[in-house]
Amino acid sequence: METCLCLTKLTNILYNSRIKQSTYDICHPNFTFPEISTRSLLLKSCQLSFPNRRAHPVVMLLHKKTAFHSMETDTKGTSSNISSLIKMNKKVGFKKTNIPFNNYELLLTVLFIISLCICTVLLTFLWLFNKTTEQGPKDHEAKGIFTIKSGALFTPALQNKSSVDFKVLAFDVQQMIDDMLHASELQNDYKGSKVTQFRNGSVIVLFKLFFVRWVSEVKIKNALVYGIKENKSELLQIFNIDVNSIEITDSEIFSTSSPSTTSGKCLPSDDLCADDETCIRKGLFCDGIPQCPDGSDENKCATPCDGKFILDGLSGSFHSIHYPEPYSSNLGCRWIINMEKHLSIKINFTAFNTQEFMDILSIYEGIGPTKILRAHISGSNPVTVYIFSDKATVEFVTDLYENLNGFNATYTAFNTSELTDNEKINCTFEDGFCYWIQHIKYYNEWERANGSNFPPTSGPDFDHTFGNLSGYYISTPIIRVNSVWRPQIFSLPLDPISDAYCLSFWYHMYGINVYHLNVKIIYDDNSEKIIFQKEGNYGNNWNYGQITLNETSKFKVAFEAFKRPGWDDIAIDDIGLLNGACAESMYPEPTLVPTISTTLLIPTDCGGPYDLWEPNTTFTSMNYPNNYPNKASCVWYLNAEKGKNIQLHFQYFNLEDILDVVEVRDAVYTGKSPLPDIFSTTHQMTVLFFSDKSVTRKGFVANFTTGYHLGMPASCGLNYYQCGSGECIPQAQICDQFQHCKDNSDEADCVHLINGSLSSNGLVQFKIETQWFTVCANEWTEESSTSICNLLKLGSGNKSSAVLFTGAACGKRMITQKSQPRIVGGSDAQEGAWPWIVSLYFSYNPTCGASLINHEWLISAAHCVYGRNLKPSRWKAFLGLHTNLNLSYPQTVSRKIDQIIINPHYNKRTKDSDIALMHLQFRVNYTDYIQPICFPEKNKQFLPGTKCSIAGWGKTTEEDSISSILQEAEVPLITHQKCKELMPEYNITENMICAGYDKGGIDSCKGDSGGPLMCQENKKWFLVGVTSFGYKCALPNRPGIYVNVFKFVDWIKRTINY
Repeated sequence: METCLCLTKLTNILYNSRIKQSTYDICHPNFTFPEISTRSLLLKSCQLSFPNRRAHPVVMLLHKKTAFHSMETDTKGTSSNISSLIKMNKKVGFKKTNIPFNNYELLLTVLFIISLCICTVLLTFLWLFNKTTEQGPKDHEAKGIFTIKSGALFTPALQNKSSVDFKVLAFDVQQMIDDMLHASELQNDYKGSKVTQFRNGSVIVLFKLFFVRWVSEVKIKNALVYGIKENKSELLQIFNIDVNSIEITDSEIFSTSSPSTTSGKCLPSDDLCADDETCIRKGLFCDGIPQCPDGSDENKCATPCDGKFILDGLSGSFHSIHYPEPYSSNLGCRWIINMEKHLSIKINFTAFNTQEFMDILSIYEGIGPTKILRAHISGSNPVTVYIFSDKATVEFVTDLYENLNGFNATYTAFNTSELTDNEKINCTFEDGFCYWIQHIKYYNEWERANGSNFPPTSGPDFDHTFGNLSGYYISTPIIRVNSVWRPQIFSLPLDPISDAYCLSFWYHMYGINVYHLNVKIIYDDNSEKIIFQKEGNYGNNWNYGQITLNETSKFKVAFEAFKRPGWDDIAIDDIGLLNGACAESMYPEPTLVPTISTTLLIPTDCGGPYDLWEPNTTFTSMNYPNNYPNKASCVWYLNAEKGKNIQLHFQYFNLEDILDVVEVRDAVYTGKSPLPDIFSTTHQMTVLFFSDKSVTRKGFVANFTTGYHLGMPASCGLNYYQCGSGECIPQAQICDQFQHCKDNSDEADCVHLINGSLSSNGLVQFKIETQWFTVCANEWTEESSTSICNLLKLGSGNKSSAVLFTGAACGKRMITQKSQPRIVGGSDAQEGAWPWIVSLYFSYNPTCGASLINHEWLISAAHCVYGRNLKPSRWKAFLGLHTNLNLSYPQTVSRKIDQIIINPHYNKRTKDSDIALMHLQFRVNYTDYIQPICFPEKNKQFLPGTKCSIAGWGKTTEEDSISSILQEAEVPLITHQKCKELMPEYNITENMICAGYDKGGIDSCKGDSGGPLMCQENKKWFLVGVTSFGYKCALPNRPGIYVNVFKFVDWIKRTINY
């Protein structure tokens, strides 16, 4: 600013001091006026304005060899500045003359004006800065969201802030919020609220809260929850607020002004309409119903499969991408079928071939968020699907693997009013479910099947219509369930009957645990009447049922089955409706199969000797050959003379799959399958047997023998090499580049010299698996060195670091998080928040969590895989997953498991050493959404009180179902001693670590098992624990128990050959 003033002063002097009939360069070192030194004059001018500053730098700003031409003294005298300077130097005045400006003078004038403007801007900025500083800190503003479940109805007018509807509802909501916060502990800090937006989804309210000082998000949310639960506002009698929907944040994710699709102006679950104003849920785009005010959510929806979206007309077609060539991976397509009013839709397939259970075509009745799933089809046996609506939604989703030829579908219109009651009922299930309807919910549905069911002790061996393996019937879900399931199918409405109808069908109820079948009438007012019921085991037969119907009002027929925990199923076939009352049946009434004596009479101990020596070498499960009891717990100790070992053989083996098990050392056997003989390495062997509280089977018969080196191949003679597969070959055949061992072990780990006979003049080659690597050549990699060092039992020459499995990227998020995790009670995690967490599916069902520690290994809990480890291929790992509603998002990768290793010290009863390793069938590449977590050294510890994070897709409360979106929460570590005091009924060992709040409310729960307990240090996340067990979920003074990963570092390193 001083510089600008000095420039102004100098410019005035130069413009008002014209030197007569002369041309001078004021920047020249020898420049002087006849009467006075101009350079001195200029310096004096700056010194007058700023006596404490030197003017040289200012003058240098003008040093551009500026020339002043024809300067004459003005006859009217000089400026006051010049006069004062002349008097100070006792010099004569200059005569002033008005002379027009030349080009150089005009240039300086422009420069002067620019300088003046800059000075003005700088002064203004300085004034504003000082003013802002004087005001002190701003008031605190928080943003929030909640859902009004009832008491308000969403209308398009609520999206217009100028509408009466918006203003009235906003006023009431603001009053309600004010009432609650004025009645809370924040009343002295709270200033007011403002509703900023309403969104569809019941009514979603976005609002701002204003406080006189900063208040934490936790306190604000707690105050609102308290106000709702305690009815602190009269308006809460009108509005029903979903307390679980309340979110409070300081971030801009709730901002509604000028939203942007890239800046997070919408909620993470929303996207922006083309009007740049309205946010709607992502799932509402391309759903057939315009939700954006401008309808832009339905504009760009052409499916990548065939370029279509809206299918109009009385008939048409659609097909998978590239049909009849294989379809693409990781693809989603959606079609909307629109018929004329009062018509229905029939969908047929001229071809259908997709990856079963993975690449699925889903067909919904209706469109938009209220659509109802009516069919999901995969495999190679398509069905005809009837949709009893003039609108339908069809979706095709593929995963990353096995792309088949896909499908070609046609649709046509039909009129249900033209169907007779007989046509509505008659069905053999050979071409689908005919005109029968069912509500599909998480596989709790009737399934169309052919051939025999699993297991063979339940369900039919063939259908009733044809009596062979090709015919179809419907069955209760052919999977093992853990609670009572109730699948139902419903007929279309039938007209009142003037005479009578005979309803007939065939049913199959076989299995010791088979439960209950109802046939019932449902009236228009939803009242029901049971007209047929059976319960129990009627043997492996199709049985005939018939009922006479005499209904005087409209009604539906429903078949309802109750499936108990276990495998046993109920099947239905050949439903028919004939005019007239039923005649006497020509088929005898089936009789119940006598049940085995109740399990209460069967002892749950082993019975007989539990310490076995030869010749007493045969033992069985209790009550064999009848079923063993529930909740059995047995142990047998097999013994041999010292120096001998034991061979165990199962003559018969049939247990309830997964939940009833036999343990031998670190192996777990379950289900029904031939088992290999088991050999001990010492003179003792322990066999354990456990059953749960539900289904039982016959059990097992086992015997053992003893001897020397049983199961061990005889050692080879001198100069012979023993292959890994047992055979002996001459030493000369090792590493001769020809395979002699069945397992190729003779050529697996070889070293030789090339280009020379001595190490000093040749190159060394190592063979790793099947490939040769030349040391220090171009193809030599760090992985090659690691493999060789492991082979030679040598460590790295580098100094060991404090953290294992940690490269530059381990334990780091690649996706920038919009805010820190919101912890209170747990919440939805943001995408990419925990890129190492893995969702484990067993037989297509979400089962547990796991953590990725490198490209091919996962860590999970032993109890997750216990009893499920004999067939690793039944497991599938989903990495990069955020929501399990769609397993084929672009960032999600799935891998099968090919090896499961349970810690040998795992104890199912005490829950000690509850840790397991799982190997991916194929390596996974790291992405922004898939990263390994850091694995701490065994001596490293995080202190009690450290806040760590947990995450998973488990239940959010004890009663809820599993979460569809990844949840996260924060819990503090607690001391080992405190954990023992809070969990006295458990043996809390040093292999466990505990975390949780005294007040409860935040915890891992069912479905989170195997997932990580993560602590952060130096901006990296470390795997500190594995979710193991607890007492229920989130109860006060009941912490969660996790595997102490530090204690298993050595075991993990040995197991995966780190």
